[in-house]
Amino acid sequence: MGTRSAKLDVAMTNERRGLFALVSIDRNEILIDLNGENTFLSPTRRSLQIGERKHVFGREDTVGYLNHGCDPNSFLDFSCLCVRALRDIQAGEEVKVNYAATEYEMHDDFCCDCGSPVCFRIIRGFKFLTRDQQVELKPYLAPYLLKNLDEEISQDRHLVEK
Repeated sequence: MGTRSAKLDVAMTNERRGLFALVSIDRNEILIDLNGENTFLSPTRRSLQIGERKHVFGREDTVGYLNHGCDPNSFLDFSCLCVRALRDIQAGEEVKVNYAATEYEMHDDFCCDCGSPVCFRIIRGFKFLTRDQQVELKPYLAPYLLKNLDEEISQDRHLVEK
């Protein structure tokens, strides 16, 4: 079973629950280990997509309250199947990942209220982003999304060359 860092706890934010840093967290620190979590072929409202047809269930102890942010402070690191701090995170700050970096198509679309200048406004999944938005996420993409993006870019180049 996966585990959540003792440096995180669940708290309320904007009438919903989220994961918050109890103390300062360093960049690259592992926040949630997803190894051993149950996986499913189809998405659920509380799952994270970790493969083309592979979703890890969002238990309360792990990613169940890990919310979306268009300008996140953490990401899903596929080399260790863990959520890792993208930058230093201050005590009291909500820990967020960009769902579009892992989810091809969301189980449920939702309006984002993150307030970031780069906000996508409506979160529907990777396939609904513009090519520029997809490329911007490239360093943090799930391997299956990165492979698809690279293939599409290669196809686009071939079309331009013709």
